[in-house]
Amino acid sequence: MPGFSFTDRVRWVLQAAREEAARLRNGFVGTEHLLLALVRDKKGGVAARVLLSFQADLQGIRRAIESRIKQGESAIAERQDLPYTSRAKKVLELAMNEANELNHRYVGTEHLLLGLLREDKGIAAQVLTEAGVTIERARAETLRILGDHASAAERPMSGFAVRIDDSADRSIHEQIVAQVQEAVATGTLRPGDRLPPVRHLADQLDIAPGTVARAYSELERRGIVVTDGARGTRVADRPRTPVAARNRPENLVGLLRPVVVAAFHLGATAEELKCALEEAMRGIFGDSSEPSAA
Repeated sequence: MPGFSFTDRVRWVLQAAREEAARLRNGFVGTEHLLLALVRDKKGGVAARVLLSFQADLQGIRRAIESRIKQGESAIAERQDLPYTSRAKKVLELAMNEANELNHRYVGTEHLLLGLLREDKGIAAQVLTEAGVTIERARAETLRILGDHASAAERPMSGFAVRIDDSADRSIHEQIVAQVQEAVATGTLRPGDRLPPVRHLADQLDIAPGTVARAYSELERRGIVVTDGARGTRVADRPRTPVAARNRPENLVGLLRPVVVAAFHLGATAEELKCALEEAMRGIFGDSSEPSAA
């Protein structure tokens, strides 16, 4: 299912699952290792908060999983290429399905937890069921934490996800402002689309809620979003997005970056990519490198 990106916290969970598999000398990553990684989350991710809402004993869950796992005899390095079991792969697929049903274009720990529950034959699902965690209540609690509503118009940031670049010169709140503004300018975010609640976006990006609040305040000052009290923040009906913002070099780089990454994974060289770009430009602008006059 294309178009989904894993949050930084989910990527951390997937790496932690490999570490758990290596610790237990298992040569694979199963649903049990994914759940072990989720209960290791000490930063209060959405999945951990959902589990705690059930008054679940996270250490008890951990012990229950480990009692079911047969440890291997040979030590295993914490390699990146430990294979996922078919059930673990199914969990990731179901997590993306959950994200899709919630109209999210990212996969967070909450979707991963729901995927573990929907894959009801693995060790993780068995342990969660014994702990009293049900798919229906977990989904309802997830929606409560995220601040979602039943209406699609109320769901946050349809078709768009904020991505933070730690190596960028801009501060984090400036990156959020720039990405939301660019999404509005290009139509990815449309009038009425709701941004995630401050605390949820902070959890998703693993940053302080105050940073998100500062970004939202700046976006509101610029007339790009409005705040509807308890209903949250949405894109303004007539957002004031400067036309010049579409043409800034850094925004062009942001638009082109996914294309460059895709070309790299296809094995294209820099020269081949340059030639392809020039050919595409000729198809739009004609033989001249500058747009023809109207």
